[in-house]
Amino acid sequence: MTGAEKQLASYFAPYEPALAKLGKALRARLRARLPGLFEIVYVYANQQALVISYSPTEHGYEGLFSLALYPSGAKLYFAQGTLLSKADPKKLLQGRAKVRFVALNSVADFERAEIEGLIAAALKLARVRLDAKAKGAVILKAEAQKQRARRAKKAVRTGTQRRTAKTGR
Repeated sequence: MTGAEKQLASYFAPYEPALAKLGKALRARLRARLPGLFEIVYVYANQQALVISYSPTEHGYEGLFSLALYPSGAKLYFAQGTLLSKADPKKLLQGRAKVRFVALNSVADFERAEIEGLIAAALKLARVRLDAKAKGAVILKAEAQKQRARRAKKAVRTGTQRRTAKTGR
């Protein structure tokens, strides 16, 4: 197990054991279904969310899919969800924004033919060809998020100190 894999495994720890197990199993299914795509990992502490974006590039914002784990459950997001209406005759996609999602309560939910149809339609729409031989890398953005938050917090404190010094307060 690489350092990135160990770190990613630790991000599942705060969740209930059953939910963490579901998240790990869904991740394994997505890795198998989307070979060669990068997994970009984010942790949103304020939402208690672990998000793994599946992208053809090293940039999470170019991701086609995202697996999100919340204390309330798991969701599979489709970046171009609004364009998948023809591929969603059973109206599984939820949400009102451009990005739509499907709630996944079990691995069996992921393996449904309708979900596979949505994934296939999203890949076709994005014109992405998957290479079964390709190995996608895990990119941890969670640590970078923490560092940016610390820098922003420090900048706010420094800015406040400067204003206080200028006004003599």
